[in-house]
Amino acid sequence: MRKLRIKSIMPVICLCLLTSASVASKLDAGATLETIMLQGTADPGALLFRKSDWLISQLEPVQRKVSHPLFQEAPHVDFTFGVLPDTQYYSQSFPKTFKKMNQWFVANRASLNLKYIFHLGDIVNNFNRSYQWKRADQAMKILDDAKLPYGVVTGNHDVGDQAGHYSMYGQYFGEERFRWNPWYGGSYKDNRGHFDLIDVKGEKFIMLGIGWGIGGEEVGWMNQILKIYKDRTAILYVHDYLGNNGRRAGPGSMLFERIVRPNANVKVVLNGHRFGAARRVDQLDDDFDGNPDRKVLQILSDYQSIKGGQGYIRLLGFDLIHHRIYVRTYSPETGRHYVFKKNVDNFSVGY
Repeated sequence: MRKLRIKSIMPVICLCLLTSASVASKLDAGATLETIMLQGTADPGALLFRKSDWLISQLEPVQRKVSHPLFQEAPHVDFTFGVLPDTQYYSQSFPKTFKKMNQWFVANRASLNLKYIFHLGDIVNNFNRSYQWKRADQAMKILDDAKLPYGVVTGNHDVGDQAGHYSMYGQYFGEERFRWNPWYGGSYKDNRGHFDLIDVKGEKFIMLGIGWGIGGEEVGWMNQILKIYKDRTAILYVHDYLGNNGRRAGPGSMLFERIVRPNANVKVVLNGHRFGAARRVDQLDDDFDGNPDRKVLQILSDYQSIKGGQGYIRLLGFDLIHHRIYVRTYSPETGRHYVFKKNVDNFSVGY
């Protein structure tokens, strides 16, 4: 019988400036956990955070180190985060594979000490096909039912590229789906952007995601959130950022200069969108003394062009003692551990 321990998430208290009567009017909903982000405002200061104290206890297995075979060569990994690259073809044509990926996450949760999963966008292939959204909903519900924390962002296929059709996304993956989760931090425009707060083994993380179509308003919101939670290690995930040549592409350069560089707590950036697996590490001098103060690991993960993706997922394993991140690639569909070269799909880097 596995030992159990009680994990408590203590109240989060945030002081903020209420600059809008419409925001203040949302205070009358009752004494429940609620995180409300002002929707569609250009003023990132007009934010309403958790309005009531929250104390939740949950049972979780005691897991000292990750024991899964994927990390057998990395015996000091403390916990992992999962990555779901573009699932568009699974939602369109291979729904059983989509479910199998998430079932694998749940079945291996204990041995992986899995704490969070990032979905990198392109949830569906055609934004206006309801059957694809229903399939994605069913696949992601596997994680909901297991109470395994995860976050999603939109890709271009989810919103019709530049058209920005967010209605179907909002119906299936809007704020209402996530808002009652104790780790859910807040929403931007009905989950077009959102953040989660994850605490594990004394480490405090903020998982910050923003969907397709990033402009000045979205940048302002992200910077505001990162400043409020500046004491948490930030992992940023978006749909498009790094290309398969290891160079920042699309909005990547803009995000690096306007989000990553000015916020010293950003340590990892994840993206999909462009077929391939690539990485780069930038060393940044935050205090301008001529010496690097942090490393930023940036990772592209996208396997969609291999027969629809073949169920490939990725895992980030954190070794807190040696300050290393181990990245592993695996397909529950094929049982294979890499697609490209072993040192491209599986590697480690100091942080």
